[in-house]
Amino acid sequence: MLKLLLLASSLLLVGCASAQPKTVPWGENTPAQMERLKANDIEFKVEGDQLLIPQDQVDQATRCCT
Repeated sequence: MLKLLLLASSLLLVGCASAQPKTVPWGENTPAQMERLKANDIEFKVEGDQLLIPQDQVDQATRCCT
């Protein structure tokens, strides 16, 4: 019973950890930068004057937006 509970807890934690990818700074919050990211289906968040993108989309953003 304890093993089953530990397994279920582990699976739950793994699922929660992968739900939100780590974000990295991409550049200044400008309309041009946001339009480039939107046009290439790259998710982003705005924090202050900084744009943040998911770490797993950095290569895609580099190819299209630099």
